[in-house]
Amino acid sequence: MKRVAAAAAAVLCLLAAGCTDPGPTPAADGDIVLATGSDLSSTGVRRELIRQWERRTGKHVRIVKLPDTADGQRSQLLAAGQSGNSGYDVLNIDVAWTAEFAAAGIIRPWGKELSGDFLASVKKTVTTGSDGTVWAVPFNTDAGLLYYRSDLLKKYGYDGPPETWEQLRTWSQEIMAEENAHRPADEKLYGMVAQLRPYEGLTVNTLESVWASGGDPERTAHLAGALQQGVYALKERLRTIMPQEATAMDETASREWFAEGRALFMRNWPVEYASVAEKLEPGREFDVAQLPAGSSEGRHRTVLGGQNLALAADAAHPDEARSLITALTSARSEHCLLQRGFAATRASAYDGTAPACDLPPDDARREEGDGARHRTAPPGQGPPYTDLLHRALKDAAPRPRSPHYATYSKVVQLYVFDYLTGKDDASIADELAEEATKALSGRGERGR
Repeated sequence: MKRVAAAAAAVLCLLAAGCTDPGPTPAADGDIVLATGSDLSSTGVRRELIRQWERRTGKHVRIVKLPDTADGQRSQLLAAGQSGNSGYDVLNIDVAWTAEFAAAGIIRPWGKELSGDFLASVKKTVTTGSDGTVWAVPFNTDAGLLYYRSDLLKKYGYDGPPETWEQLRTWSQEIMAEENAHRPADEKLYGMVAQLRPYEGLTVNTLESVWASGGDPERTAHLAGALQQGVYALKERLRTIMPQEATAMDETASREWFAEGRALFMRNWPVEYASVAEKLEPGREFDVAQLPAGSSEGRHRTVLGGQNLALAADAAHPDEARSLITALTSARSEHCLLQRGFAATRASAYDGTAPACDLPPDDARREEGDGARHRTAPPGQGPPYTDLLHRALKDAAPRPRSPHYATYSKVVQLYVFDYLTGKDDASIADELAEEATKALSGRGERGR
């Protein structure tokens, strides 16, 4: 593992340097400036919610679009914020960045508590886990789901999705053997696809496998046994039921394989639901379920995704920015977001007690850029997986809440990808546990 350790050291040094171009600074004027990785200036529910706030207050919101990649967004926001003159008022940030941005001093505290009926799992993403200070407000959330070919499961006598990962592997091997006996080689069916390319998706899949193996998501240092079992289980699925191409897959690539009928199961986010429904060939059927548990008594754990809205530390219009965030995350707004295909952050959006969404129907067109959603239900209704998503969110857990999470994630990616694509090495768990713990503490390869 020396090659991995050397690569990890290089990554840690690069991340520690923090050398990046902060990008253009928006001109100072009366606009409320919102920095986001998604172009909210296009049509769509989030932009319409902003327009409603503008009409009610007489203020104007200017959208500053960040780079397309998550790493690019994070780097630009950090650099701009640390310059002390970012020109931003509101930051739309990934839930995994909250602790880092708070420690870096580029967002200001929201308050000592978060009022409202936000889901318990989602509320954890806006605190750093130390003194309980709230640093942001949940905007939209996300939870991983298991997509499955319901028609093929029925064909082989299974009435529903597998409850455990072992069942998934066993069923996959059985159906693969039967199906591939009479399929051409270029139409081979695989048991599962997931996101195993060395980026944040690999970290997410690793965490979910470790949690299913008994790891505790509330502890930053994983138990060595659960970590070893988790990464081993991930490799075993890759070895037995997944294509080797999975190590180059992200959300889009895995969705394409599944929609083309080349995989029985897929781990992915709800955002891909409408694309699968649109592109799956006629006669083929699919459905979604919670991710399998590690055992029949285990929990169906998924990593929590989504975005939070935060006040920029150097905001020129803090009162107006706070008003905008409050409006965009209200119970009515969250209800609108759910109806348009986003995962809402409030319980009232799911139990029917939220105020009615009064947005015009023509805002249901697809939003451009990162986070784009398709319509998955008629106007006024939530997507078909609404109840399932609510259950998945209750069982979801945030990624480690640490100012050094980005470094931690890179370390996980380097070690796990090397293990998945290289030789079996039992030392992976011990080395990964040691380096990941160092990364979360901020010591990294240069730890003392």
